[in-house]
Amino acid sequence: GGYVFVLNMIGLHAALLVALGRFSTKVYLSYSIFYLLGTALAIQVPVVGLTPLKSLEQLGCLAIFVGYQLLFISEQLIRKQKLSM
Repeated sequence: GGYVFVLNMIGLHAALLVALGRFSTKVYLSYSIFYLLGTALAIQVPVVGLTPLKSLEQLGCLAIFVGYQLLFISEQLIRKQKLSM
């Protein structure tokens, strides 16, 4: 219960940062580490199991995580192309 609420609030905050144009490498690293570490630790709890990867309540944060990965990769490719010109 409490973990899902915190996860969703942090995911919402991360999405708002992108929408407001405040995305940066530090934000990317912070959210990525939080999501990966939090999910990995939650899966280790026997009662929770693989619920973080199956639950509809937590799929929004997974989508934001995947979106962050795509956004970061696209920014890196754009930066690389500008340097080669």
